[in-house]
Amino acid sequence: MARQTHIVPKTNVPVIVRMAAPEFERLRALVFRRYPDFEWASFARFGWRDTPEGLVLTLAALDEPGVGDLDEDVGHVAIQEPYTLRIALASETHPLAVAVIHSHPQGCRPRPSTIDDDMDSYYGRYFHDFAPDRPYISLIFSEIDGEFVVSGRVLWRGEWLHVVRFSIERTPTEAWVGGDRPQRNDLDLPRERTARLNAAFGEEAAARLRRSTVAVIGAGGTGSAAIEVLVRAGVGRIVIVDPDHVDESNLERIHGSRPEDAKKKIAKALLAREHALSIDPNCKVVACLGSLPQKEVVDAVVGCDMALGCTDQQHSRVALSDLATRYLVPSLDCGVLLEGRDGKITAQVLQIIRFLAADPCALCRGLVTPQRLAQELMSPEERDARRAAAKCASEQDANAYWRDMPQLNTVGYLTTTAGALSAGYAIGWLSGRFDPPFGRLQLNLTGTLLDVTDSEELPRPDCSCRRVRGWSDQAAADALITAPGHWSAAKILT
Repeated sequence: MARQTHIVPKTNVPVIVRMAAPEFERLRALVFRRYPDFEWASFARFGWRDTPEGLVLTLAALDEPGVGDLDEDVGHVAIQEPYTLRIALASETHPLAVAVIHSHPQGCRPRPSTIDDDMDSYYGRYFHDFAPDRPYISLIFSEIDGEFVVSGRVLWRGEWLHVVRFSIERTPTEAWVGGDRPQRNDLDLPRERTARLNAAFGEEAAARLRRSTVAVIGAGGTGSAAIEVLVRAGVGRIVIVDPDHVDESNLERIHGSRPEDAKKKIAKALLAREHALSIDPNCKVVACLGSLPQKEVVDAVVGCDMALGCTDQQHSRVALSDLATRYLVPSLDCGVLLEGRDGKITAQVLQIIRFLAADPCALCRGLVTPQRLAQELMSPEERDARRAAAKCASEQDANAYWRDMPQLNTVGYLTTTAGALSAGYAIGWLSGRFDPPFGRLQLNLTGTLLDVTDSEELPRPDCSCRRVRGWSDQAAADALITAPGHWSAAKILT
């Protein structure tokens, strides 16, 4: 490779890199194969989504080197031409972006060297010929003082860009932009208002929360409780998604709601935004008047560090699990259910479901009733027509099918408990202090010892969620759900 001009990336388009734990752990072990003194590398494939806020890249697969693909007689990375050509030819058979990921020796900053500049200048042009209109990605891993550090740059639409944020499942990581140690700022200073949390979790964990972004899907009883807990804990940015407005029956459950809000029919997302800012004016809050998986909502949520599902809608649950699978956004879905008999409450059930990239999706877990999902996605006119047709048919056939969607029984203390508990697990995850220790958690507040159950379910081998992990928009044809055309256009308010 001929010596090229030094690459100077820009930060005018923020780039986020996401990785799920299974692929990241394999990748880290691979490129650290000759640690601590020598470098190693691998090609990889990434999905991507271009949003109004920047470019989001998701690790989809590794193209590991075979015997002889890298020169083991030198300390730096020297990729042999047959390996490069094999990756280039493969890129003509798939829609994903090409990446090269390599290590620097222990103690060395992840700053691109002149050799790295040569490699990236050459590969940026080379892979464009085989995979035009796709990003080319270059990442550097290192370890300094026992800490994993990483930097990256991307060639996108003829321009080199810095990776400004890494979101790696189970590995809290800050980007070393340009290979330089992150600069400390006001976010890293202790805040008196979260002093108890700082003392319990540590100031580093509290600073991670202030740098984090959480999406809350649903701003009703459960979501409003989760939002309040997250804001009070010092989470720096929250994206709130809800298409509905407040009515009088919501006042028993929604935190921050007042009778005048129901009279004005204020949007739930706007009410939640106002309430959050009244608690912490420094929190950045985005209100999305819409639903997953509308394009504008996905754009707003895909860059978040975590998402909480707080609706009683099956289509929302399916969309949330698709977000976790294709876009690698760790998610928790929560809900409540009251059951009774003979004038007595027999069960008060809280359920929290974990959706990580490698977890079974909502369809694999049997969380969806096809008839109810279809009804949720119908337009009001279609639903009325189907109901009328079934009523007419039942006059000739008593078995003619139509069943209105059930109204789940929820009360404020249950939704508050579920929302607060989900937010607590999110705080543990984002701060790096503890993970949700379950796949699907159910507890019955009326049961003996809370009747706690944990269900670890296996994915269906033939489900599309097994094929498209990290494929982002490049697996749009395999999306578990799409937004109906009759939904009102989403509005994003910052």
